[in-house]
Amino acid sequence: MNRPIRALYTAALVFFAAVFLLSGGLLLRRLWQDRRTGLEFAELEQLAALPDTQAAAAQPDETAARFAALRARNPDFIGWIRIQGTNLSFPVMYSPDDPDFYLRHDFEGEYSDSGVPYLEAGCTLTAERRSENLVIYGHNMKTGTIFGCLTDYKYPETYRKHPAVRLDTLYGGGEYEVFAAFAIDVAAEPDFAYNTCIDLDEAAFNAFVGEVKRRSDVDSGITPQYGDELLTLSTCEYSTANGRYVVCARRASGT
Repeated sequence: MNRPIRALYTAALVFFAAVFLLSGGLLLRRLWQDRRTGLEFAELEQLAALPDTQAAAAQPDETAARFAALRARNPDFIGWIRIQGTNLSFPVMYSPDDPDFYLRHDFEGEYSDSGVPYLEAGCTLTAERRSENLVIYGHNMKTGTIFGCLTDYKYPETYRKHPAVRLDTLYGGGEYEVFAAFAIDVAAEPDFAYNTCIDLDEAAFNAFVGEVKRRSDVDSGITPQYGDELLTLSTCEYSTANGRYVVCARRASGT
């Protein structure tokens, strides 16, 4: 092997070794971050003192007492969301003055790739009033964490196993029945801004329900009626550059 070829060969080896080490380092960093994030959420879940069952309604005084430690730790905390039998069990934050803060910050307000699920800033959720449709965002991490499991609602088996979402807030809580789930490219379909369908009169409510059911991968047999409380969960969906996967539910009667 002559000298120029040997030098080129050596340079190539050094380059690929550097790429390998950098990629390995980034992978280890992500695994470490995911592990740390998982432990942080597990600690918060312990503080939340969640009940074993999802079926029963929770009264405001009950949830306020249950969540007192989390609220004291961060006043942006407004509730807890979970889907039994999945890894979706997380706090829900609300920071209307900085709407997307928890997209890239953890519960303590430190930078985080995972973020924390958070309520759309345009929603109202107080002791006196709540929007007809509560919209909650969460990341679809490549590891499937946070809201990653929502994209599995495109499979009938997932809906069969997990037909309900539990949302407990500072102002009470209950079970929500999934009635629709669909993918959308928000850049390609700007006319259907599902996440702005929040404070709805009867006509807007019926139009929203009809549109999400038309798009749905889920055949639930459920059609919410005006006056029902709705819950819409939104996460990224990676089949398109601007994809989202959306799961819609209505509050079950008696909860």
